Amino acid sequence: MSVIDLDRAPAVRSKPARRRVGTALAAVMIFVAGGAGTSVWGRWQADRARSSEVSVLLLADTGPQANDAGVGGVVAGGKVVDASLTRRVTLVNAGPLPVDVHGLRFVRAGLTVRAAEERRWIKHGQAVQADADIRVVCARGLPIGRLSVELAVRTYDDRERTATAVLDAREWNEQARVACAGDLL
Repeated sequence: MSVIDLDRAPAVRSKPARRRVGTALAAVMIFVAGGAGTSVWGRWQADRARSSEVSVLLLADTGPQANDAGVGGVVAGGKVVDASLTRRVTLVNAGPLPVDVHGLRFVRAGLTVRAAEERRWIKHGQAVQADADIRVVCARGLPIGRLSVELAVRTYDDRERTATAVLDAREWNEQARVACAGDLL
């Protein structure tokens, strides 16, 4: 039988050394596993964000055939009031993954630029051409300058996006002015 002294605090038993090492080792393993899990989670988030990046450049075609596309207009009272031009643009995928650019539009008072709604999958670093239809209200649509064009884009993960690209359309000014003067109709 053992005697208990009630005037003394009970003695604190220490854990055996093997148990302290095991506990410390378990804590280190949890810390490492948590760090690895966080690293995997971070990579997954970065890959997911990367798969939805969109960067498309838009260039007005200025080659030798640039002025050969269609020209039309609306004449009222013997004067051209609206001029219509069809010109080529080049779409360049500057983003990391393929994108489907299936719409292009710009609208401001007196000027509208649109491209036909069709699927155009563009791989990274590649370019495709598209026809842009330009409608100019002759009384207020000129001059044409740098345009902030909206692009309807589907990313590789099948998400629909709206991207913006700047189109330097100053090259079309002279053609639109001549069409508004009625010299091309």
